[in-house]
Parts: sequence; structure tokens; C-alpha cells
Amino acid sequence: MINKKIFFFATGTMLAPQLVMAQKQLPNILIFIADDWGWEESGAYGNNLIKTPNIDRLAAQGMRFDNFYLTASSSSPSRSSILTGMYPHNTNAMNLHENMPDYTSLIPDALRSKGYYTMLVGKSHGTNTPVLRAKFDFIADTGRNTSLTMDDLWQKAIKERPDNQPFFMFAASHDPHRPYTDSEFADPYTPEDVTVPPYLQDSPEMRAELIGYYNEITRFDKHVGQVIDMLAQEGVLDNTLIIVMSDNGRPFHQSKSRVNVQGLKSAFIVRYPAFIESGCVTKSLASAVDIAPTVLDVAGLEKSAGMQGFSMVPILKDKEHRIRKYAFGEHNWHVFKAFERAVITEECLYIRNWLPHLTNPAVFDVIKMPSHLRMKEDYEKGKLSSEQSDTFIVPRAPEELFDTRKDMHCLHNLAKNKKQNPVLIEMRLALDTWMNATGDVFPGEGKLKPDRNDRITGDIIK
Repeated sequence: MINKKIFFFATGTMLAPQLVMAQKQLPNILIFIADDWGWEESGAYGNNLIKTPNIDRLAAQGMRFDNFYLTASSSSPSRSSILTGMYPHNTNAMNLHENMPDYTSLIPDALRSKGYYTMLVGKSHGTNTPVLRAKFDFIADTGRNTSLTMDDLWQKAIKERPDNQPFFMFAASHDPHRPYTDSEFADPYTPEDVTVPPYLQDSPEMRAELIGYYNEITRFDKHVGQVIDMLAQEGVLDNTLIIVMSDNGRPFHQSKSRVNVQGLKSAFIVRYPAFIESGCVTKSLASAVDIAPTVLDVAGLEKSAGMQGFSMVPILKDKEHRIRKYAFGEHNWHVFKAFERAVITEECLYIRNWLPHLTNPAVFDVIKMPSHLRMKEDYEKGKLSSEQSDTFIVPRAPEELFDTRKDMHCLHNLAKNKKQNPVLIEMRLALDTWMNATGDVFPGEGKLKPDRNDRITGDIIK
């Protein structure tokens, strides 16, 4: 048995010389992506209640991004953006569960031309056609209900890769997606350990669900650490660009599927000693569409045609560097009909909603949970605060503007504040310009994909 405390982040010397030589020719690239992990939930981002020692150490030895935003707070559209460098509406797979067309160019297409061995290990979402799966040299999953073996699968993929090629691995965990499953951790959290955000009701039901969520975050962290230990043992850790991130926000009210901060913002940690000084924190704005150009840049490749993002390498080398003024997000069908767009800067976030006459409910698996049933009952009794009531309010504001420096949970809409008119005008123009440039057009409500589930009960509509 390897002593992981000894080997964690150490410079290994036990690997065969030919493998060390192969790995030094080009950097390995490893993306750990969690499923429904909120950006606030790790020690690296200031939450000392959640046990994430491995992620925290990656941040201490790399760079933490404080303004990294996804293009969608919905699993498959978000992942499609990451793998293509394109916005969801440009991937032809902007709705949940849609696969990208077979002709779509993904990160592994370019990397394989450079000699990389490419792997998608874990959740495959948006990439589930034979042609898309064949773009990876190795693809495997455990299934959501057996995520206890995810670390074994990741390690197996690393161990059995060819020893004469650099590798790219998209390590896609199912944690901390609902339903929460038994963990190898003996319930390390109690109801008193969790932090209830102000937009969630502080109830026993909510705290119980947050415990399950915390447990799975800690499990994800453990699995990340086991792979890092393995790379350290092999002596290739420092020649591996490592990214840790999420596909969307936490699976609770006003988070997952929303285009606010808690929906679109992701933890984003990068470790790569060749570029990055230990313990860096950058405020530079970055987007999920910037990941693919960055990966190709690190591998010595030009970004592929159609990629809409920018390489983050200049930021990795200089935390003060800026590559963009605006980031953009979108909310399309995630079981419920939707058409929202967002513009983000380092200071504020603007949302435009084309369907304000509809509620913006929690995702359907949350609607079935005891915490939601309790919130709904208390909302009807007038017991919820205005911040906690947002899920149930209709009609909604067609425009929202938030000062994210002072209001990181997007609770105070400034769109009607006359003092904010210059900012509002700027953000409107930025959104219109981006939509025109990328061919994003509201087709009319009747042409949008209809609700699959009832917005109140969560039941499938028959």
C-alpha cells in the first residue's frame, strides 16, 4: 500500500525512464469536473466547514479564479461548451440531454493530432453518440449509483494508458448530484455543520439535504486526491496541467439552472508549475468557452475553427492580465421551458428573461424533495422571506441587475434604480451585440421546447 501522505504532490522518481521522457515532451492535461458543485463549497473558497483538503492543496500550489463563469447552469449544455469552446446555442445542443452533432469538433480531435491519448472517464453528457464517443481513445463510466468506485475507474484509466503518449483526461464525477448516496465517510457532518444560504429556508429538511451534499463534495475531493497521489508517485504531476471545476451550481433553489451567480459561477482551480506561481488568486474574468483554447494553447496548438473563447494562458502567467470584459450565460430547456440570457463583468451581472410570465422553479428533482415541500407550504402561509420566495414568484422581472461585489447571491435587483441606468444601458448593449454576433435569436415562445414536468409538483406531464 502506498503511503499517500508521503507521495501527495511529491516529485516521484520511481517511474520508468521512458515514461518520464514521454511525459516531459508535452504536458498531460487533466480536468476534474464535479456534477452540481457550488462555487462556494470548498476550503479554497473560504468554506472551512467542508472537508476538501486535496482541492485546497491544489489551490495552494496553483491559481484560484474568483470570476470564472460557466455558459449554462445545466449539465450537458455546460459540458458541451467546455469540450468545444462554443456557446450552447452554437453547439446545436443547448437543451438538457441533447447530444452535439457528430460533426462537432471537440478538444480530443485536436489533441489526438498532436499525439495525445484522450480519455473521458465518468459522466458523459452531450457526447453520447457512437461518433462522439469515438473521439476519445478511452471512455468509461461507473453510473451514478456506483460513484464509490469512481476513484478506482480514474486510477485504472491513468494506470493503463499508453506509456509513450501524453494524455488528456476529462474526469467527470457524478458527485455531488442528487440523489445523495451512502458515502465511505461515516456521516462526518451534522446539521450544525452546514451553512444555509440566505435564499434557502433554514429548516431541518434543508440541513439534512445539505449534509448529503457536503458528504458527496468531500467524496469528490477524496477521489481527486487519489489520482493526484498516483501522478505524484509516477513523477509526472508537475508536467500535468490540472483543472478542478463544476458543470453548474449547487442542486438547490435559485442555483442550478439559474443564470445568477450561484448558478453560473464555478470554482476554478488550475495547477501547472510551468506557468503558475503557488497560491495565486486572480480576479480576471474567464468563461467556460476559454477552456478549450487554453488546453490547445498549452499543448502547442492553435485554437480550432469555431472556438469562441480565448486562451487563459496569459492569466496563468500573470494574474493581473485580462482576456475579456464580458462573460455570457444562457438558460434554455432544463425540463422546463426557458429563454434567459446573462451578461457578467467583474462587478455586476445582468439577466434578461423572455418569459417573465412563468415561474422560474427549482429543478424537478429538487421539487420532489422534503426541503422544497416545506418551503412551498411555508410560502403559502406567508412564512418565507422575500429572498427565499423567489422560486414561487410570478410574474418575474424581465430584467435584473446585480452588483456582485456587494450582493454575491443576487438578492437585490437594481434594474429599476435610476442611478444604475448607465450600467444597465451598457449591459443591454453588450447582450444585444453578443446575441447578434453569435446568431442567438429568441424564436418565440411557441417554438421553444415545452415543459416536460409540472412546475408545481415536478410530475411528468402526460
